[in-house]
Amino acid sequence: MADRPSYKQTLFDRLGPDAGHSVRSTIYGLALGPVFFMLLLGVGSIHLHLSGWQNLLFALVGGVLIGVAVAKVPVMIGETAGKGASVVVAGGSTTPYTEQYSYQQTLVMQGRLDEALSTYEAIIAEPGSTCDVRIRAAELYAREANKPQRAAELFKEVTRDPRCTVGEEVYSANRLADLYNGPLGQPGRALVELRRLADRYPNSVIGERARQALRSLKALATDKDEPDFLAP
Repeated sequence: MADRPSYKQTLFDRLGPDAGHSVRSTIYGLALGPVFFMLLLGVGSIHLHLSGWQNLLFALVGGVLIGVAVAKVPVMIGETAGKGASVVVAGGSTTPYTEQYSYQQTLVMQGRLDEALSTYEAIIAEPGSTCDVRIRAAELYAREANKPQRAAELFKEVTRDPRCTVGEEVYSANRLADLYNGPLGQPGRALVELRRLADRYPNSVIGERARQALRSLKALATDKDEPDFLAP
């Protein structure tokens, strides 16, 4: 896989998972600071016998530090409770996270199409790679790289993969038919894919739309282009 460009870490990168409550603690602490500032002014002058500027500095710094420390406790408790709730929700019927492949998208935006495709191919070659990455790569091959044959291969892999969702299968089957009927110039194979989809979902909207597409393509196809076994 191609080396990624150097990335300058932000504050949130360096703090990691603690970044959220560290920032919130500081904000809340600054809000509480004036309260502790007034209290420490009395402590510094009465009990510590500090001079004017020393007492002000002591109260200012101490007020902020104590405010942040005090504010951090409820923030951390809230974060912990939130994580616990997330675990419960994640075990239910929430929508699973889908990788966005922002690195590949950035490469495409920078005009580095070949690099984006090579990184997609590297991911596809990994064990357990998803149908989603194949669809994304196939679209890039079809739309940007003008390589419909590789796009068709990837869409076909999705339609034959038992792990794919119904949506992924239907989308890929229709795109595969588009490629066969369009740039690949194989309308007979487009009919095969649509017939397969219609047979898999016979009593559904999916099946009906596939049959409609079949009828439309058959009306446009010549007897020479259409295989005999697809004739009505």
